[in-house]
Amino acid sequence: MKNRNYLVHIAGVTAMIIWGLSFIWSTQVYRNLNPTATIFLRLVVATVFFTAILFIFKLNEKIERKHLGLFALAAMFEPFLYFIFEGYGLKNTSPIIGSAIIAMIPLVTPIAASVFLKERLTPMNIVGLIVSFLGVMVMLMNKNLEFVASTKGVIFLFCAVLVAVGYSISLAKLTKLYKPLTITWMQNIVGMIYFIPLTIIMEQFEPSNFANVGGYIVPLVCLGVLCSAIAYSLWAFSFSRLGASRANVYTNLIPVFTGIFSFILGIEALSSNKILGIVLVVVGLIFAQLKKKEAKS
Repeated sequence: MKNRNYLVHIAGVTAMIIWGLSFIWSTQVYRNLNPTATIFLRLVVATVFFTAILFIFKLNEKIERKHLGLFALAAMFEPFLYFIFEGYGLKNTSPIIGSAIIAMIPLVTPIAASVFLKERLTPMNIVGLIVSFLGVMVMLMNKNLEFVASTKGVIFLFCAVLVAVGYSISLAKLTKLYKPLTITWMQNIVGMIYFIPLTIIMEQFEPSNFANVGGYIVPLVCLGVLCSAIAYSLWAFSFSRLGASRANVYTNLIPVFTGIFSFILGIEALSSNKILGIVLVVVGLIFAQLKKKEAKS
């Protein structure tokens, strides 16, 4: 049993490492493709990969017709709406800033739970939210207290956070019905269908440079196989064992990994305000979660 507990935590951390890299890979692909085309192709890669794995190893699971609506709702939240907001948010901001805003998901989740599930919102949740929000503001401003990030990009990213909370509620129900692999496979298929008409429409406004395949194929495959297939499966596995509140704590690590990899790869410098902002975001989130656990004991 202890070994399985370790596997749950290892799966959670591994998913966060991959998603930390996803902000970098997405930024690289956006140099050639618009966000909707990127996400659609990412889901195509993930679906092909997943279908092959499930049927080769005979891991496919029968989907009950009565649950199709729940799958459709979950896929509407994520990958459809979430990837749209995250994609256009990243297109107008940097990987580090984007990951820091997305890392606020675990603290916004209890707020939504207090509204929709009537769960009590503790004072520490509120304190943690304020600290994390200040951290994001520090990253978005320069020494003269002027915004250095696109307002449009920031709004898109905050919308992605809200959508992710809705997805968590849907996922909590699905993990009680199906295996993580089945859930991820289905949400990729439904999400891909959602993106077909949107991709066709957006290509008329933001044409993509599909011809320069050598400039985006590697990060695109990484997004499809590692991020949309493997990481989501690991996340669903951890989510099914730990529950929404405990599993969401792991997303605190995303901006840390994004910052480290961006610095190592020479993509983005870690300025003092970004380091301070990351620290505030992570400390605020962890502080709120730890205090929340203590209140239960």
